Amino acid sequence: MWRKKAACLLAVLAVCGTMAAGAADYTILEKAEKVETTVYGAPQSGSLNDRIRALDKTLNGQAGLSGSVQSRTDSLYTDVYGNSGSDLSLLAAVNMMQWQYSGKITEEPLVSRVSELEEGLDGKAATGSLSGRVHALRTSLLGNKKFTSETVSVPAGTIVTMKNMDPIQSKTLTEGDTVRFIVAEDVQVGDVVAIPRGMETDATVSKARKAGRFGRDGKIEISYHTVRAADGTPVELTVGEKTKEQYKRTAGAVGASAAGAIILGPVGLVGGLFVKGNDVDIPVGTVMYAETKANTDVVGFRQDGEKTDTATADMAASGVAVPSSSVSRTVPDENPATDTTTAELKQAEAVTPVPLEHDDAADSDDIQSTVTITPTNE
Repeated sequence: MWRKKAACLLAVLAVCGTMAAGAADYTILEKAEKVETTVYGAPQSGSLNDRIRALDKTLNGQAGLSGSVQSRTDSLYTDVYGNSGSDLSLLAAVNMMQWQYSGKITEEPLVSRVSELEEGLDGKAATGSLSGRVHALRTSLLGNKKFTSETVSVPAGTIVTMKNMDPIQSKTLTEGDTVRFIVAEDVQVGDVVAIPRGMETDATVSKARKAGRFGRDGKIEISYHTVRAADGTPVELTVGEKTKEQYKRTAGAVGASAAGAIILGPVGLVGGLFVKGNDVDIPVGTVMYAETKANTDVVGFRQDGEKTDTATADMAASGVAVPSSSVSRTVPDENPATDTTTAELKQAEAVTPVPLEHDDAADSDDIQSTVTITPTNE
């Protein structure tokens, strides 16, 4: 009997432990620091009371919140991050507007992102409370179009299509370098946009080897981390079986401009992407893939109300090429720190599908699956 009671108790403790681990229980100071980082870019100095008053003034135009430090902090915290369902949080609203306006969702502080949107729309940054400015931007940019929030679960194994914002070159990259990526297509759960296109993320070069003498190939190993959802929730990325299948289906269009082969490691192998060749040289704007590592609950946004059919307009507009004399059409130089605009990504060199070579040795469970891409210019 005691064994049954002990087993029941352990089961209850396990459930409670899981619930506790799944819920973020931040302290007052941690909440304040997170809000300051999102709004200003970094935690501020001074007494907590002064910092909360400053945040209140920035967000609401005046330090009008009353009550305890905890209640005022909680109020600001939910204003920035909380999605009620009927509306979007301040962070989600700015993400949504950048998604609608430029298709590029940056990681800059909210004060900078709002100013950039205002300058893009009206030619100058506005003044006043940040919440008021965001409301005015939504009206100016979207009119009566209303977006609401909804909690959804992004299933494990969901493909995330990205483009690299930096060139991936074995002769310039070294271990520890960062490579930036941008989400190329919306990840939707039903009609809810869970991970918007334009969301920026990055990966780390975990191994790098230059091409050497005696036919030694260059090699780069890139490990993905997370990508932010519409509400800012981090979604862990990896390279698994579904990613491999996606690369196989698009073998010619992905990495065809790189010399050598694209090698996808077995599931669980550092969650990275492997590229091998005489000289690894993947230009900016190359389509690459990863997949979500686990089921992840996020808050996405959806458009409410009657939806107009813009399919015919999209069809007509797809044939319009917008010239830009200020954007270079050449592949960026070898400096990995070179900034890349969204327009440059769209104008990256197109690649032509090539046959997929089959390696019989790759059928073994002990050998990593290999997709070999032959350069089209050879």
